[in-house]
Amino acid sequence: MMQELDDVISDTVAGNSPNPMDIAQASEQAWALHQCLGQLEHKQREVLSLAYLRDLSHGELAEQLKLPLGTVKTWIRRGLEQLRGCMARFA
Repeated sequence: MMQELDDVISDTVAGNSPNPMDIAQASEQAWALHQCLGQLEHKQREVLSLAYLRDLSHGELAEQLKLPLGTVKTWIRRGLEQLRGCMARFA
């Protein structure tokens, strides 16, 4: 009986339920990301959103947005650099 109780407690503590600290940290990171995305130029925010949320390749983005591939790659690279810099300030 005692071993069963220990197993239940250990499963509950080490279970898959999210840790409140992890939830708080994820929430802070989401807020910081939202703030940083808001500081990007519209075109950079758009290509990053399409690339990561819709999982589009650079070529697919260029085709969809009717832009040269080099332009799309530049916007993504610059947008990611700005995001990294901004997110580092929140870390």
